[in-house]
Amino acid sequence: MSDRAKELERAIFNWYLEGDNAAPEPIFNVIADGYEYDLQMIVPIETSDEMIKMMGDDGKYFIPLFTSKDEVDKGEPTSTINQPIKVLFDALENWIDCLGFMINPWGQKLVLEKSTVQMLKSYERRAHISIIRGSVLEPHVSAIVNAANNSLLGGGGVDGAIHRAAGPELLAECRTLNGCETGAAKSTKAYNITTADDIIHTVGPVYSGKPTDRVQLSSCYTSSLDESFENGNDSVAFPCISTGVYGYPLDEAAHVALTSIANWLDDHYGILKNVYICCFRDEEYEAYMRLIKG
Repeated sequence: MSDRAKELERAIFNWYLEGDNAAPEPIFNVIADGYEYDLQMIVPIETSDEMIKMMGDDGKYFIPLFTSKDEVDKGEPTSTINQPIKVLFDALENWIDCLGFMINPWGQKLVLEKSTVQMLKSYERRAHISIIRGSVLEPHVSAIVNAANNSLLGGGGVDGAIHRAAGPELLAECRTLNGCETGAAKSTKAYNITTADDIIHTVGPVYSGKPTDRVQLSSCYTSSLDESFENGNDSVAFPCISTGVYGYPLDEAAHVALTSIANWLDDHYGILKNVYICCFRDEEYEAYMRLIKG
């Protein structure tokens, strides 16, 4: 599976993960980027019985497309070919009875009607920030951010959960990094975490009420995004940094996080990146909702 196809599969998964209020922009970003830069889709050659059932009695139909062989294999066996999504999109108007495309129809399917396909061909791609209720280990992304301590050798909370999920190889690599300063970030592989390629470790401040707290917390987000840029990560998931035992007030932490991420994306205009902020606790999620609504 190509990197762009993997990002599309991830974006679709996260869209379902977010639920009814999920924004379509992360998916639109990946598809529009793939239209311009050769996103390869898997197209069935034969029409299986399952696919025939997807077609209406009036002869109208959707063309099934797949992001990976794993998605194809969820249905009846069939021969396939690879086709650029640009070729498929550009040919759609010539297929009178075709209603559009159905991506990964046997799993978490995405339906693209003709009008949506036409819109995506000229869609203005832009970075997007999503707020998710859940663990940073839940979304499927190119990189997850770990709220680590200065030693980078594991700890409690999200740090411990990430180390347990990644396995002992993560600790072995972290031993070679010689720790990390507060506000800085360092990267490792994700090892046994199959929902991400990389882990970006950053160290948040212990809240003291001093102006340096805000500077260091902001630096956690911007340094992590710098790392993601160097790694070539197209999607990044953050936990709420320093809001647990480090005691950072939730409303202030949400404001610093959202402002820092938005400013970084503005300063790097043209870089396509889907950013997810994961709120493990209801109180964290509610702080972001207050900020957004305000």
